[in-house]
Amino acid sequence: MVQRRDGDEVTLLDSSIRTAGGAVISTPLYVLSGVVYALVTSPAATGTFFFVSIVAALVLRPVRGISQTLQKLGSEPGERVGAYLGLAVVFAAGYLVAGGGAATLLAESLTRRTVFTADLLAPAGVYAASLALSMIVLSLVGAIGYPSAQTWLGGTQTGVGLAAMVLLSPRVTSATELLLVSAGVRVALFLPVAVYLGVLPQVPGRRELRSAWTFARWSIPDQVVDRFSYNMPVFVLGVVATPTAVGVYEAADRFADFGATISWRLSSPLLTKVSGDAAAGNDYAAYLNGAITGGTGVTFVVFGYLLGAHDVVARVAFASARTAFSTTVLVVGGVNILRGFWTLTSHAMEALGKPSVSFRTKLYGLILSVPVPAFFGAEYGAVAGAAGYGVMNLVIFGYVCYYARDVFGQIPVETTTAVHLTVGGVVSFLLTIGVVSVGGPTPLSPTEVAIIAAFVCLCGFLGVLLGISSPTRAVARRVVELSRGTLRGVV
Repeated sequence: MVQRRDGDEVTLLDSSIRTAGGAVISTPLYVLSGVVYALVTSPAATGTFFFVSIVAALVLRPVRGISQTLQKLGSEPGERVGAYLGLAVVFAAGYLVAGGGAATLLAESLTRRTVFTADLLAPAGVYAASLALSMIVLSLVGAIGYPSAQTWLGGTQTGVGLAAMVLLSPRVTSATELLLVSAGVRVALFLPVAVYLGVLPQVPGRRELRSAWTFARWSIPDQVVDRFSYNMPVFVLGVVATPTAVGVYEAADRFADFGATISWRLSSPLLTKVSGDAAAGNDYAAYLNGAITGGTGVTFVVFGYLLGAHDVVARVAFASARTAFSTTVLVVGGVNILRGFWTLTSHAMEALGKPSVSFRTKLYGLILSVPVPAFFGAEYGAVAGAAGYGVMNLVIFGYVCYYARDVFGQIPVETTTAVHLTVGGVVSFLLTIGVVSVGGPTPLSPTEVAIIAAFVCLCGFLGVLLGISSPTRAVARRVVELSRGTLRGVV
C-alpha cells in the first residue's frame, strides 16, 4: 500500500524527470509495436487491430473523462480520493454494459460499413473492458501523487505485450489474437496494481458529486474529442480507404510521434502540480512557461532525425510503401512540434478547471480537418491522413494560443528555451544527414544505419543543449542526483 501525497507536494522537476525516464523506455516500445505486430501477423491484420483498438479507445473516452476527473480532483489537498474512485468505477461499469448492448444492436452495420468483422466484436469487448481498467488505475496513481509512475506502468504493459506477441507468434495470426493478448496483459498488470495501491472505492457525497460534475461535464466531451483528434486520420481512413492504408499511417505516426508522446506523458505531472498548487493558493506561474516549452524538446530532435533519415526509416518499416510512409512520417513529425506545445498548454488549462477551453480548440480543429482525409483518403491513403493531421494541429495550435492569453494572461513560451531547442534540432538534422550519407554506400544494413544515425543525432542534440542552455545543465545535474539516489537504494 502506498502513502498518499497531496498534489501540491509533488515536485514537478523530479516527477517530470522520472516521467521522461519512463517515456524514453516506453515510447520506443510503443513505436516498435507497429512493426512487431506487422511482422507477427500481416500489415492488413495490424491495420485492422489498430482500427479496432483505436475505436475502442475513442468509445471509452467518457470513462477517460471520469478518470481524468479522478486525477484532477483527487490531486487537490484534502480531497477524498476514494470517493472519486468509487464514482469512476460505477460509471465505467455502467458504461461498459450499455456500450456492449449498443454494439450488439449495431453489429450488422459495423461489419458492413467498417473493417470490423463479426468475429471481432467479442474480443473487442474484452479489450475495451481491460482498457477501462487501465484508465482508472493510471488516473488513481496520478491522483495519489505519483504521476510519473503512470508512464512506467504504461511502458511495462507495452513491453510485456510485445514479449507476449513474440513468444506466442505461432498462435497470433489475426487481429482477434492481437486483441485478446493485449487485453490479457492489461488485466494481468493493472488488477494487481489496483489491489496494491490500497485505495478503496467510497460512496461520494454531495460535495464530491457537485465538484465532479462541474469538471466532468466538460472533461468527458473533451476526452472524446481529444481521442478523435489524435487518431482522426485512422478513423477516417478506416472507413474510406483500406486496412493497408491504416497500417501505413499508424506505423508512420508511431515513429513520428515519439516526441509528442513524451510531451503528452509530461502533461500528467504538469496537470497534477498546477492543479494542486492552484487549489492550495500557491504560485504556478514561475515554472509554467519553462515546463511547457521544455516539455516539447524531444519533438525538435525527432523532427531533425526524420528530416535526415526518413528514407532509411521507410526502407526498414514499410519497404513496399516507401513514398507514402516517408511523406507521412515527415508531415506528422514536423507538426508534432506544435502538438507537443498545445498538449502541455491544454493540460495546464484543465488543471485550472478549464476543460471547456481544451474541448473547443480540438472541436474547431476537427471541423476544419476531417474533410481532407474524407475526400482524398481513398486515392492518396496515408498521405491524405497526414495532410488532415497537419491541418488539425495548425488550427488547434492557433486557438490554444488565443485562449491561453485569457487563461494565463500570456502565451506560455520561454523564448530563450525555444531558440535553444531550434538550434539543437538543426544540429541533429545535420548530424543525421551526415551519418546517412556516409553509411548509405557501406555494407551496413538500413536498420544499422538508422540506429547509428539516431544515436549520433541524440548525442549531438544533447551536447548542444548542455553547452548553450543553463536550464538543461540544471536538469542534467538533478538527473544525476536522482540516479545516484536510486542506485544507493537498490544497493
